[in-house]
Formats: sequence, C-alpha cells, structure tokens
Amino acid sequence: MPKPERQLLVCVNSRPPGNPKGSCGEKGSQELFERLKDMLRERGLGERVMVNRSYCLKHCSRGPTIAVQPDNVWYAGVTAEDLGAICDAHGEGGPPIERLLMPDIPWE
Repeated sequence: MPKPERQLLVCVNSRPPGNPKGSCGEKGSQELFERLKDMLRERGLGERVMVNRSYCLKHCSRGPTIAVQPDNVWYAGVTAEDLGAICDAHGEGGPPIERLLMPDIPWE
C-alpha cells in the first residue's frame, strides 16, 4: 500500500454526560468515522486517504470535529450529510468546504 496523500482525523472523544464542554462522541462521531471510511473505500480512495479516530482535538463544543492533514483544514459540526462533500474535497481534489470550516477561535 502506498503512503496516503491525506489523513482525516475524526474526533471520537467522549466525556461524561452533562459535561459543559460536550464531546464529539456524544454527537455521533463514531458513526461518522465508520461511514467516512466506507465512503472513501466505495469511491476507490481508501489507499489515498487514511481515516483515523482521534481523541480530543480541542474543539469539543464545536464537534463533531474532523482535521485534514497535511492540508491543516479543520471542520466543525460535521454531519453525515457532509461526508460526501468531504470525500470530494479531500479525496478527489475539490476545494475545502467553507461552511464547515472551524472558526478562528481560541484553543480550549
């Protein structure tokens, strides 16, 4: 298998219920991770784009969060409906998805 061109880090961190910061895990990020892996594989991009679980990407209140490397693109509030666009943008050479970009906020 060749070295992947991109790595998508999907935060799956979970905090106890009621934590004021919330967590990506509480917002369904594990399911997003599984679906994103499947979608990339279905599109024949599984060897070019690696998808990994990550823990706490420091923007829990904005989750689910996905970070794309080496592009240094950070997405906030990702839903299942956004995954096709993420595959297009980072698997097939499209531009980053402006509406999902993490706002320029302090790191928590």
